Amino acid sequence: MPLLLTAWGLMLAMLSAHPLREDEALYAAWALKIAHGDFWLLGVPVDKPPLYLWLLTVWQSLVGSSVPALRLLNISLSLLNAALLVSLAHRLTDRRTAWLALAVYASAPFAILFAPTLYTDVLLTTISLAACLAAVHQRWGWLGLCLGLSLAAKQQALLLAPLPLLLAWLTLRQPGWRRVARGLAGLSLPIAVVWAWDARRLAWTPPGGPPDVWTQSAVSYGGLTLAPLATWLPRLYEWLAVAQYLAPGWALRGLLLMGMGLACRAAWQRCKRQRLFSQPPWQLLMLGFALIYLTAQVVVSFQVWDRYLLPLAPLAAVFSAVALRWLWRRMGLVVVVLALLLLPGPAWRAAHSGYPIGSDHGAYDGIEEAAAVVRQALPDNPFGVLYHHELGWHWQYYLAAAHFQQVYYPTPAFLAADAAGPATYTRLVVIPAWRWDDELPAALAAHRLRLHWLHTTCRPDGSPSFLIYRIEPISGL
Repeated sequence: MPLLLTAWGLMLAMLSAHPLREDEALYAAWALKIAHGDFWLLGVPVDKPPLYLWLLTVWQSLVGSSVPALRLLNISLSLLNAALLVSLAHRLTDRRTAWLALAVYASAPFAILFAPTLYTDVLLTTISLAACLAAVHQRWGWLGLCLGLSLAAKQQALLLAPLPLLLAWLTLRQPGWRRVARGLAGLSLPIAVVWAWDARRLAWTPPGGPPDVWTQSAVSYGGLTLAPLATWLPRLYEWLAVAQYLAPGWALRGLLLMGMGLACRAAWQRCKRQRLFSQPPWQLLMLGFALIYLTAQVVVSFQVWDRYLLPLAPLAAVFSAVALRWLWRRMGLVVVVLALLLLPGPAWRAAHSGYPIGSDHGAYDGIEEAAAVVRQALPDNPFGVLYHHELGWHWQYYLAAAHFQQVYYPTPAFLAADAAGPATYTRLVVIPAWRWDDELPAALAAHRLRLHWLHTTCRPDGSPSFLIYRIEPISGL
């Protein structure tokens, strides 16, 4: 319990530190649409299965729709992840190793920095851990249900499914069709619900509207293919640069590598007894899965996004705990206590946004203030126009109830041509300070328009974050 309370406190430290990032704001906006009666999200290019959106909708109806209130959902799920990890590690090893795994996981930067987010990967990790726990307990119905729920949360569940299935095979004592039937029944239920929801969306979507969730996902991410062979090594370096935060620092990285080495040693000992393939050790299954999962991220054209490695954080904690338990047996408790003293440093740094993973780290500071200025400056009707190039997903959440127009402009020339319309409209543009385009003033000037500065939002360090301008005719012309 003290470890869970410590983890909870570390996760809460980032609750209100920064605004939402792009994907988080989009999920929050979709949940608001569902809460306001658009259950089917008609006309919305949804590229994720709806389970997380439904859960977020229910959560905001109970807790609230503010950013801190929404973030409490994933913080709660992250605490559940810690509890599931203890149960799984206890089943696979022993009680002391399980609590060591909890200590490592509670202080892991990935666990701390992804808890106060709205990413679907936290829920995916929760369900995957539950599936692994069901697998080692031979609860095939629950295993199938968890696999189905994971697919209802995110498509990447397909990459995670092999681990619980392998653990179920490892602990299988008496094969039988009844177990398989229960698993398939559990699997089919969530998939059927999601399929029915998506089919109804498509039936009510006008021709030319967004496709089904899976097709839209392929469109949004540019399709998935094998990455060109020449990019494999650079992609490996990029992924390893992210993976280093699974165990930051040479000492914690050494513990993780030591635990992986002990897994290889267990496999070698089993091989000498000629029973490796009849019943491989769970350590080898986990290690093999983690390496294959990481390899898939490298050789397939997945985006190099840190959140894709979140499901590996519990596995890293288990391997580190195995190493600590080995040290405990060989060198005594004092050495383990000294090793555990290495954990608070990275945990404290993570709780203060010290690692470049997780949610926003200050780039979008001030967007709530910018939204308030826009609301005051624009009439809340179609005669108000807000142009955006990079902030469209943010405005769907931060300006969810606004009735003025929100117009995406692909180029400065497009914005200038559109703004040259009737003078009865009030037009604003909000430009991130790090995305200033020198072509915009020139494009507007060609249409006898100019930018009139209204407001600048700043980060806590005083640096500008967003520039708010009114677009108006050049005086005297």
